[in-house]
Amino acid sequence: MGGENMKIGGRLKTRRTARKLSLEQLAGMSGVSKAMLSQIEQNKVNPTLVVILKIVDALQITLEDLVGTPQRNNILRVIPAADKHYTYRADEQTTLRTLSPISLEKSIEFYRILLETGGELISEAHFPGTEEFLYLARGKLQVTSGAQTAIINKDDSVHYRADVTHVLKNIGKGTLEAYLVVWYKNE
Repeated sequence: MGGENMKIGGRLKTRRTARKLSLEQLAGMSGVSKAMLSQIEQNKVNPTLVVILKIVDALQITLEDLVGTPQRNNILRVIPAADKHYTYRADEQTTLRTLSPISLEKSIEFYRILLETGGELISEAHFPGTEEFLYLARGKLQVTSGAQTAIINKDDSVHYRADVTHVLKNIGKGTLEAYLVVWYKNE
């Protein structure tokens, strides 16, 4: 197999494991057999375009993210507000939407968070060394990182460890709006 095929297998495995999906789960989501996915990851087969399109749709990534080398001379990418693939959570209390390309996941991530009164976002520990930077655009927020807690107000920002359990809770009245950057340190 050529060099590009080696990259597809590695990229597929990286994207799948970053989303904490088993081969069986991805097979169910994509309609591509577990055996085929395994063979692709091991670079034993050259998948058809139809198979690749099923996989990228299931992983909610672009075709370029899986098969192409991004052109560094043009990185302009628009993420349309209406694109539901970028909304990770939406319920009565919380909306969590990434504002960064999904291909950057587990490197650096940028999110918009909306929390209704009393709403909270509880996150388990991320990878060792991970940190978060949050700017509060509207509302009053209680941030807990491990055993530490801080209260921040509109226009405040906060930086904290995210490799421990951490919680964001709207303690104000009305909808809270925050912008969050997650930085995964590569140590």
